[in-house]
Amino acid sequence: MSDTGEFDFSLDNRVEQAIVDAKVAARKALPRSRQDIDEESAHQRLAHRRGQSNTAFALILENLENAESAERAEHVLESFPDVTASVVYKPGRAWITAPDTIDPNQFIEALREIGVESYLTRSTLRRRATRLDVSQHRRPAVPAAAQQNEEERIRRREAALRRSGGGAEVLFTARELVTKQRFWGSLFLSIPVLVTSLNVNWQFPGWQWMCLVLTTIVVWWGGWPFHRAMAASLRRRMSALDGASSIAILLAWLWSLAQLIFGPAGQIGYTTAPTWFAFNYRESASAEVFFDVACGLTVLLLTGRMFTRYNKVRTGQILRNLRIPAERNVTVVRKSAKSAEPKRVEVTVAELNIGDDIVVPPHSVIPVDGSVIGGASTMDAQLLGIGVEPQKVKVNSKVWAGAINLDSELKVRVERTGFKTRASSIARWLRQAVREETVMHQTAVHSASELVPWTLSLAGVAFCGWWLATGTMSGALAVALAILSGIAPVALAMSTSTVQRIGILAGASNGILIRGNETFRKLATANVVIFNRVGTLTEGDTHVLGVAAERNENPDLVLRVAGALMMESNHPASAAIVRACRASRDAGSGGGEVPHWIETVHVAIAEDGAFVGQVEIPVKDSDDKLEMRFVEGRVWRPRDLTALSEKMAVAALSGGTPMVVSWRGKVRGVITIGEDIKPDAVESIDQLEDMGVDTMMITRDPYPVARRFADRLNISRVFAGIIASRKAIAVRSVHSDGETVVMVGDKDIRDSLRAADVGVLMDNTEGNQNLDVDYADVVALRNNVLSIPEAIEIARAVVRMMDSNIYFAWFYNVAVILLGMTGMIHPLLASLLMIFSSLWIDWRSRRVSSRRKHLFRVKLGRW
Repeated sequence: MSDTGEFDFSLDNRVEQAIVDAKVAARKALPRSRQDIDEESAHQRLAHRRGQSNTAFALILENLENAESAERAEHVLESFPDVTASVVYKPGRAWITAPDTIDPNQFIEALREIGVESYLTRSTLRRRATRLDVSQHRRPAVPAAAQQNEEERIRRREAALRRSGGGAEVLFTARELVTKQRFWGSLFLSIPVLVTSLNVNWQFPGWQWMCLVLTTIVVWWGGWPFHRAMAASLRRRMSALDGASSIAILLAWLWSLAQLIFGPAGQIGYTTAPTWFAFNYRESASAEVFFDVACGLTVLLLTGRMFTRYNKVRTGQILRNLRIPAERNVTVVRKSAKSAEPKRVEVTVAELNIGDDIVVPPHSVIPVDGSVIGGASTMDAQLLGIGVEPQKVKVNSKVWAGAINLDSELKVRVERTGFKTRASSIARWLRQAVREETVMHQTAVHSASELVPWTLSLAGVAFCGWWLATGTMSGALAVALAILSGIAPVALAMSTSTVQRIGILAGASNGILIRGNETFRKLATANVVIFNRVGTLTEGDTHVLGVAAERNENPDLVLRVAGALMMESNHPASAAIVRACRASRDAGSGGGEVPHWIETVHVAIAEDGAFVGQVEIPVKDSDDKLEMRFVEGRVWRPRDLTALSEKMAVAALSGGTPMVVSWRGKVRGVITIGEDIKPDAVESIDQLEDMGVDTMMITRDPYPVARRFADRLNISRVFAGIIASRKAIAVRSVHSDGETVVMVGDKDIRDSLRAADVGVLMDNTEGNQNLDVDYADVVALRNNVLSIPEAIEIARAVVRMMDSNIYFAWFYNVAVILLGMTGMIHPLLASLLMIFSSLWIDWRSRRVSSRRKHLFRVKLGRW
């Protein structure tokens, strides 16, 4: 061995390996916190093992639409350093060679960014598990401690959110302090003050001292929420929305107190008549008191804040209805360990597993997504956007968490629980939409709060001007109090946010999920709606309408060849042709020349979406005898009819979507497939046209076929012959003409949804659609075409109401300041107008939901 040098070479390798192992062990010896160790995945621990060599593993890929998407996935994988990858479209596998230092989760996340879901194969997981030959020498984590750490992490995150978003909420008066007891107590104490102050005949000797006592209680107890908000905002160098009113209350009380202590108003027998206009104050009326203003403004503020709500209560109610408490007890049917007989046990929702059978009693909320395996009842799933009326369910029917079992007991097999349920997806969407609305609301609050310091400055200027002009401080103070009492920054702050939140909830009640303000604006100005034909305008299973063959060709053989090439595809058109092929085979159609089974090899999907492969079919030889031979077959959808003969072109135009079948380079026949038009499609298109919205349809069918289908629905324009990968380009071309485009389709055209101004995802999966998507701005849960005009109608109503509320709020505030500065308005009347403006905007905002014709009457179940 010494002659060849092999022994010396291996010895050197051992020495080098020992050095590497020592370095690795030194790195491992460095102190690491328990949290760092807990958060390490098995793949990360594997990266710390000795060797640092390359490893090979396989990924199972989902959502690969075509060969082009497979090539794109391969480029993404090979973008990592020192990584080689090979992606095969069918059967959806990726084989990767990469350094041990790369976590496979990095590949999974990179693929997810391009819309491809992936996970490691079982063999790869077993292989990587055996490489974890060195265990972590530490005590296992205590579950209780881990739970405490998780709770602490959640508390820190919530505290951070409060810190980031609390700046706007401090500008509002704390709602929990505005109680009914405070309102009724203040009203009871204010009535004597208002009656004696405004009616000179009821002013008995010492009445002003009684008013002082009652007003002091009302100002400091009843008005404490407003003074507290003002003080808190001052500490943060901001302006509370009720700050001007709080200052007006305190000024009126302090002025009146000073007049009683230091002026003639404190004398027994003092009387005063109310003065309604500032220019009526005489110089001798400097002893005027404003107890009525202090009490009246406090009671009016409490009244307004009791009735004016920021709709958080309603939002919370809907989210609570969608939430399935993890601690809720449910009845599970399980086999007894001793007797193997079914036994009912009580467990919590958190303990449920997929495959468990649960019992849902009548008049209760279903806690899981699943299938009925026993019983029959009526289910109300309107809150989830499934149906507009309660539905009958029986064995094999789908049910969803959050739906209500109305009639009889049901036995349900669990398919999804927790955050994977449809109800949880809807709740997450609503929370995100409300979160975006909250950001806009905070901006509006900060803008409205800027009105307060400007009003204080104007009130100060007006006070000085009136004092110099009239010589009476009482009249000047009345002008300042009118200005401070009259402005309504709350109405200005709520003019848009209240409408938007109610619009989001109104849409959700209609089975339409809308993201936020930007989506509302774009929907309201939309003038073009593009429908993808498949999945939006049609419903039901795709079925074969007819098969036409060229002269001397067997139509059953045409159908069998198409079925053989499309066997592995899960597309609805492929499934329809395969079903028809099997029915033809089972019926024995076609005669003896059509083989019972057709072998296929090298089947693939071309870039244009055609199915291409070698098929074994009977072919005539030179002696005119039939022999089985592999030939190249092709199934494709024509983009135009120029490649077809007159007979085949007529067949393609006979109705439905044509699929051309060819082999040996010659067209052999045309298969027409079709779906049923949704019953509300024509009505929806008519509504959109009446609303001034141009309608378009985009499809891969040839123009004559597409135009005939569009004419049945009264659709204005058609994009025909557009393959899936080119539909996004077509959408951008419409947008480039200056149009505001709404694209309606399913998840198969997600790129087109992203390209449009507003992408509307049509949920046509019977409640199984994943709603956690970023490529759609609107989700139509009801899977009917009427959702589109309704969404535009809601958006237009919301935007119209927001704009009118803004105009009204600014007009009111400018008008009341001008009236106050001219002395034409009493402080009490200004306070009344301020409350009226806030209530008026709140009432008009609520009309967005009350005007909707199709709002669901959602019934609430009990746990």
